[in-house]
Amino acid sequence: MMSAPSASRPSLLDRVAAAPWWLLCAGLAAAMALSVLLVGFRLPYWVHSDQDLVLAYHGLLFGDGLPQEYFDHPGYGYFLVIDLWYRLLHAVGLLPVASLSALPPGSDIAGTEAVWQSLVQAGRALSILLTAAFAVSYATLLRGLVEDRRVALLAGILLAFGVGLTAQGRQMRTDLLSAGFVVLGLLLVLRAVRPADGRNCGGASLLQLALGGLLVGLAMVTKVQAVFLAMGLPVAAILFGRRSEPEPASGAGWGVAVLAGLLAAVAAEPAFGLIRAGLAGWGRAVYPYTPVGGGLSGGGYQSIVAGWVLVGILVHAAVHRVPAARAMAGAAAVLLGLAVGLLALDIRWNEQNAIAVANFVEHMFVFSSWRHGAELQGQGNVVGQGTLGLLLAGIGRTLAIRTIVLHPDNIPQTIIVEWFALAGAVVLWRRGERLAAAQALFLLLVAWGLESLFSLRGFQRAYAAYTDPLAILSAAWVLARMPGLLDRTKSRRWILGGVALVVVAAHAWPIIETRKLPNPVTHCEWIPIYMPKVAPFPFCR
Repeated sequence: MMSAPSASRPSLLDRVAAAPWWLLCAGLAAAMALSVLLVGFRLPYWVHSDQDLVLAYHGLLFGDGLPQEYFDHPGYGYFLVIDLWYRLLHAVGLLPVASLSALPPGSDIAGTEAVWQSLVQAGRALSILLTAAFAVSYATLLRGLVEDRRVALLAGILLAFGVGLTAQGRQMRTDLLSAGFVVLGLLLVLRAVRPADGRNCGGASLLQLALGGLLVGLAMVTKVQAVFLAMGLPVAAILFGRRSEPEPASGAGWGVAVLAGLLAAVAAEPAFGLIRAGLAGWGRAVYPYTPVGGGLSGGGYQSIVAGWVLVGILVHAAVHRVPAARAMAGAAAVLLGLAVGLLALDIRWNEQNAIAVANFVEHMFVFSSWRHGAELQGQGNVVGQGTLGLLLAGIGRTLAIRTIVLHPDNIPQTIIVEWFALAGAVVLWRRGERLAAAQALFLLLVAWGLESLFSLRGFQRAYAAYTDPLAILSAAWVLARMPGLLDRTKSRRWILGGVALVVVAAHAWPIIETRKLPNPVTHCEWIPIYMPKVAPFPFCR
């Protein structure tokens, strides 16, 4: 007697995604590490002199207890991490030196080359760990958001081998920490405002909001460009928020709110003191600042940013009918986390870091004006015709890239992810799921807006560490609402083919880079300025 036909056999993707999550995360991290070790890890130490040498130099400076000398980003958070990393490797015998005073004399050319090669490779190893932690954390948080292991796994693979992390994993850059912090902060906020069906926003949501605020603060002290994505968090909370189950009236909610408020006040007072010190030091910045204009410097636009966040919290509470006690506790949790993140400035205090963080617009304008001297250096204010013209040109370039035909250069391999997200949003809109479509489009618009803003510093692949996660999240959001695409054989093959294409294309530029090494002599002009305490490198003699 024959048995009845069984249900269709699970696909390979289904079977892989059903594996223990820790095993999938370990496999993704191992694949990322193997990719870098095979292509790029052993390149000469001077290939990415900017920023490899500068960041390694600061790890050595901190190892000797010397003050920070580089404030361009300002980079402070990364310097703390690389200092600890070098100390750890040196303590276990894997790094010959961990301080500036232990460097071999400049006359020892072979010793100098060997030491700097080991320092930069140690930094690349740190980048492998950080990029893997970023991708794994991203996929894990996304898994809870979309509630589909298959989608979360594919998103993690796309992020791991997108242009942003592919570039970041092969060199030392402050963008990596900053982008990782602020993107994970975004995901934590989204998790906090989207409680599972039938559940209310309890202590877990408050913890997620506090951690999100902490990561945003740490992102800012590492690289101030993170502020642009951070300013999108209030809108994301409103757009993605979901009403939770009503709670019975009780005094416990107000008790939690008061406790959270007190803790936030305790942390905020010294944190805001650091920001006030930074505002007061505007005229002592290591790079002379240009005023924003309209009287906004000196605390004006900073107050607008703070007001923007507060209004976002109030609108979210109103739209999603959040009880007053819970809204107050949530706002306090965000403030507490942000304040603690900013207090990291006090670990190794330097006024210049506080100045850069407090006056982030003026600080970023300094380097934009270096890049676009003809257009910006004649402006008396940050806000002016030159800035507007460059920003409009950046928007045009960003949109043209999405067509490929109008701008065939520097096309990111993740563009197919954006096309999928756009097409999916249109489908969702047409079948009546307009909120989901708007959410996906919002994430894409933020990513494109960031790319346009970053164009003021010129195109850099590494900046995609801020934008790739948003485009991938947009595509994942669409795909999670169309699970049939992964259930049907033909559409699943197309999707997996697109993911495979991204992974393969991710290695194109690193391979080209190994074949066309730059001339390190081009860096000899700025190295003595940014690294004054080391002898000239052999390639500069």
